[in-house]
Amino acid sequence: MEKRIKDIMISAGEYLAISADASLKEAVTLIKRSFCPEEGKPCTGHSTLLVYDNNILVGFIGLDDVLKAVEPQYLRGKTYRGWTVDTAWAVPVFWEGLFTDRAHEAFDKKVRDIMTAVEFQVSPEDALIKAVYGMGKQKSFLLPVLEDGRVLGIVRSMEVFHEICELVSCEDAPVYSLDSIIKTKKDTSGLPASGQK
Repeated sequence: MEKRIKDIMISAGEYLAISADASLKEAVTLIKRSFCPEEGKPCTGHSTLLVYDNNILVGFIGLDDVLKAVEPQYLRGKTYRGWTVDTAWAVPVFWEGLFTDRAHEAFDKKVRDIMTAVEFQVSPEDALIKAVYGMGKQKSFLLPVLEDGRVLGIVRSMEVFHEICELVSCEDAPVYSLDSIIKTKKDTSGLPASGQK
């Protein structure tokens, strides 16, 4: 029998939460605390925060959202410091200090302006295929699991992928090294190397 969402979801209590009105600087600090709870040890926590507005889950903010907030706007065909740049500009220009400038500019942005909004949710009794559909529709690697309006947990693509592996017995599949995939000229041509007869 197939597993359901409740069988693979992660408890919402394992995730840190932040207000939609908090600044990106606050979010970055909290993401680091969540993802790397102990200084000097491997980062094994969650790199995503739950975003609440008036006690309602409205979104997620994670590493990819932070990177998008720091990304130079002109690369997306928007206005940057009063200049509107054509999206057809094929070769973006990067200069020393741009990263620092963009990070400092982004720090004052509100979480609500950067987060990935919740547009799809599942319930604990839903089939896994509904999570696959929702992740594809929302282009997100995680979805909230709600029951009676209360957030119970999070279902991630990682756990869904694990279930797919269980179905196709990933352990039995051959694993190829890069060396075995890339062939030399002699291997691919079937002809002897120059100078050989």
